[in-house]
Amino acid sequence: MRNHLSRTKITSYLISFALLGSAAGNVVADDDEAAFEKEIEYRQGAMNILSWNSKAIGNMLKGKTAYDAEKVKTHATDIASVASLDLLAGFPEDSESEDSAALTDIWMDFEDFEQKMADFRNAASGLNTAAQSGDQAGVGNAMKDLGKSCKGCHKKYKN
Repeated sequence: MRNHLSRTKITSYLISFALLGSAAGNVVADDDEAAFEKEIEYRQGAMNILSWNSKAIGNMLKGKTAYDAEKVKTHATDIASVASLDLLAGFPEDSESEDSAALTDIWMDFEDFEQKMADFRNAASGLNTAAQSGDQAGVGNAMKDLGKSCKGCHKKYKN
């Protein structure tokens, strides 16, 4: 029952973030702090979901928790689902804040940032494919690729 509740909670978060994302894309943010706050909440919420799911898989691969292929499939599906959202909607120009770890370099080289997001999306899809196959070694390799894509962006664009 606990897994079902957790899955339900994650699904409701994903739906909420998708709805917020479509709303964020329609907000005119001319110096409107409230709009930026919602966009920052959107991106931070998505990153929290990604982190939670990635850590769960990582802990299984490291032997900190028992490896459960079904749980890995669920976590990988959630990662791929979040990666498929319009995450860039959460990074409108100049949406900097003391409450955000996003660096201004994002907006100075947005094309590179977009490419790093595309790389992340591809890595998330690869992880999901590996997880659905049930191949633990494949999941391990795909997690390394996902980690590289996350680190590639965070190293340059996150405080």
